[in-house]
Amino acid sequence: MLEISGLTTAYGGILALDDVGLRAPEATITAILGANGAGKTTLLRTVSGLVRPRAGSIRLDGAELTRLSAEAVAVRGVAHVPEGGGVIRELTVDENLRLGGLLRRDRSGRRGAAEEVYAMFPPLDDRRRNPAFTLSGGERQMLAIGRALMTDPQVLLLDEPSLGLAPLIVAQIMSLLQRLRDDRGLAVVLVEQNARSALSVADWAIVLNLGRVVKADEAGAVAADEGLRHAYLGF
Repeated sequence: MLEISGLTTAYGGILALDDVGLRAPEATITAILGANGAGKTTLLRTVSGLVRPRAGSIRLDGAELTRLSAEAVAVRGVAHVPEGGGVIRELTVDENLRLGGLLRRDRSGRRGAAEEVYAMFPPLDDRRRNPAFTLSGGERQMLAIGRALMTDPQVLLLDEPSLGLAPLIVAQIMSLLQRLRDDRGLAVVLVEQNARSALSVADWAIVLNLGRVVKADEAGAVAADEGLRHAYLGF
């Protein structure tokens, strides 16, 4: 269980998050929705330790994460895939995965974990020794998610995984998130500009506007709220 309460983050004098709270239990997908500038990316960056909050609490299974470094948060079981994937382009596919495996607590499981990733993403299996810059956009996103899974996380934070990808690839990634939830019991926190796509796979949804939560409910209820969709989600 990832639990966030009273989270407030500021850049200088500007509040990016204002008293935000959410609960993301294991084996669920929580969609974080809202327009550009709503605070979605800041929320993930704060949870993963890349940004220090001004106030509030972030807990994983009751353990406080709020003041930990990004590396310590990752070791505790939170994996963050930033917008654009963030793979190291000069390294091969296999080297990128091995880099993710360095944070695993069970070192003996690293090679087996890599093989699981290759089984999950067959296009990567064919390109193990290829530099990441030779991959397509969809393949780089697969590699970024695979590298995050190499850390053996309890919580997977994903920032705009569908950005710039073809609809078929987007559908494959959304299907993968459902399998990670159902088969591995991961708590997935998904930031998505494509609200319709995110709501189709999510269990819960949080709608942000200017750093504040305007709606937190089951995904189906958010999708059915026509006024909310028109005001904040663009469909």
